[in-house]
Amino acid sequence: MAEPLCHRLPTRLLPQDAAALQASLLGLRGRPVTLDAGGVAQLSTPCVQVLLAAARSWREDGLGLALVGPSDEMAAVLDHLAVDPAALQSPEA
Repeated sequence: MAEPLCHRLPTRLLPQDAAALQASLLGLRGRPVTLDAGGVAQLSTPCVQVLLAAARSWREDGLGLALVGPSDEMAAVLDHLAVDPAALQSPEA
């Protein structure tokens, strides 16, 4: 299996950034990917929705999508939204 690509998530993932996040993830589709979330300082609900959709797409493709090192800020937003960080990954990760 191919080595996962490492993709660093942007520091700012506000509502206006959701379309750019979606486009960048679509460009990675078809390959296993590791999302480095250590630098995320701001995270909006629309961007969480994009990440959830990406995880679903990777699962459907049978490829790994891993979320590594989520920042404290990202973890707090996910907790507030009751989103398990594991939901942002595919089981193949």
